[in-house]
Amino acid sequence: MMQISRRDAIRIVQGIREGTPPPARLVHYLHVGRERWLEGMAWYLDAAKDDDLSAVRLVIGEYGSGKTHFLRMTARMALERRFVVCEVTLSREVRLDRFETVWRKMVENLAIPESEGEPEGVEAILNHWCEQVAQSPERLQQALAELERIPKLDPDFRKALRGYLRAWFEEGDRDPYLQWFKGDPIKPNGVRARIDRTSARAMLRSLIQFLKHLGYSGLVLFLDELELIMAQGQRVRDTNYDVLRQFIDDADNLSNFLLLCSATPKMRDDDQRGFRSYPALWQRMGGMLDGVQGDYRAITVNLDEASLSDDDLLELAKRLRTVHSVAYGWDAEQIVPDAFLRQLVQVVKQQATELSLPRLVVQTTVSLLEAKQQNPEQGLEDLLPDTLQDAMEHIRQQELNRHRPWE
Repeated sequence: MMQISRRDAIRIVQGIREGTPPPARLVHYLHVGRERWLEGMAWYLDAAKDDDLSAVRLVIGEYGSGKTHFLRMTARMALERRFVVCEVTLSREVRLDRFETVWRKMVENLAIPESEGEPEGVEAILNHWCEQVAQSPERLQQALAELERIPKLDPDFRKALRGYLRAWFEEGDRDPYLQWFKGDPIKPNGVRARIDRTSARAMLRSLIQFLKHLGYSGLVLFLDELELIMAQGQRVRDTNYDVLRQFIDDADNLSNFLLLCSATPKMRDDDQRGFRSYPALWQRMGGMLDGVQGDYRAITVNLDEASLSDDDLLELAKRLRTVHSVAYGWDAEQIVPDAFLRQLVQVVKQQATELSLPRLVVQTTVSLLEAKQQNPEQGLEDLLPDTLQDAMEHIRQQELNRHRPWE
């Protein structure tokens, strides 16, 4: 029997209704299938932790195939190995062609094992470090000396750390240093350069080295929904692709770092607007995308080749039923039996022509459970057609909202 609190169950159900997969802390409650692919990801995490590996992996799948879910399962495994994890989802506000927006979102979303994957951000990490140092007043000079011995630390990053720590002890103004770490265009006392696209490699390496200094295994960064780049004009699109190329180049010069990018197959295959349209990026990525089917450690994770079986989909529906039952305090297993959920999966399969099957199963199951719990007098057979149509319309609307141009 699944052990989940009502608070967490409500959060999962509400997230699904809003089109948001569960966070890393809760994602395992709904996970089914794809074990071999997760084993392959575990191999990369162990190599990054134990052998200073740095790598880029691409998670390819249609919209709704479970890319974000897979990334958050990876985040859960990374946290168990004491990595700091960070998820950045591209949007109109967070754009690779405006690197400062990506950096700001990255440092805001930093999550440590102690927070169970809930984003705490760079400020919490810095404050936790200062609190540890402040436990012994004589530790200040020792901590400052330790900063000088951290290898490969950018001089300005080191000066900003020193300034933040001194301001903590002297009850001075830490805010200018914090804003600098967040990528604001300011230069605190003693700091010469700002964090921008030109300094990205040095600053990313410095962040990882500092996290290692604090006892973490490294950094796992997720760039989600890269396919949104394809909807943009050529100028913006090319700038985005060049920043992505730089990220991939940087990974070759880092250690204890994994970059995971999610995208749709069209982004891989489209000559006019996809990866192939930017030769400098395609030169770096082309070979990475030619994965061999069944190679679970290939650079590309193709979720469309790892489709969920009918039994997987049924198990997913049953897990949703359990979560919903806890969230709203009703005997869903008795009222919505396994046999009906199996029927639901088959009906959804017949309708899921242009929509992702896993997402449609999830949305339809939750819609039906909501309707049945609130309208107990109505029969399941009567509710299913309307809840399926509602789920399909909900998904289509989400898809339309995602692809509005930035320009």
